[in-house]
Amino acid sequence: MTAATEAAADAAADAAAVAADVAAEAAQASEDAGVAPVSDAAAEAEAAAEAALSAADRAADAAATAPTPQAAEEAASAATDAAAATDQAASAAMAATQIQSLLTPKGFDAAQVARIINGAAISDMQKATLRRLVETAGTDPDLLRQALDQVKAVMP
Repeated sequence: MTAATEAAADAAADAAAVAADVAAEAAQASEDAGVAPVSDAAAEAEAAAEAALSAADRAADAAATAPTPQAAEEAASAATDAAAATDQAASAAMAATQIQSLLTPKGFDAAQVARIINGAAISDMQKATLRRLVETAGTDPDLLRQALDQVKAVMP
């Protein structure tokens, strides 16, 4: 095994480990926010982590089976794929964290919460009801907390 192949395999394995950590953080952020862990952001983070792990496996296989320049190229390509998947997982984790923050009175942003509601996989009637509930709550922290709890409760 050449040093370059070994380095590429190590880089892919490191990227996969980071992606797995980021996916776990995204799932935790979704759970903390009361948003189902199967939300788009958490699902995207999980898929990205799986892609990074797969890329790391490919890099390790390439490094172990054919220590040639071609194997080094395959390992480097797999490491690049793992890095890209890690970036996707990080983006998904950031989205889950942002949702967590927006669905609290302290981090509340009416336009962003409306966007979350509009993008949810719920009926149009539920969306309209939730938007009205949040608008009615206005700046009253207690009412807003209750309204945001309702948003969290119906998010798929």
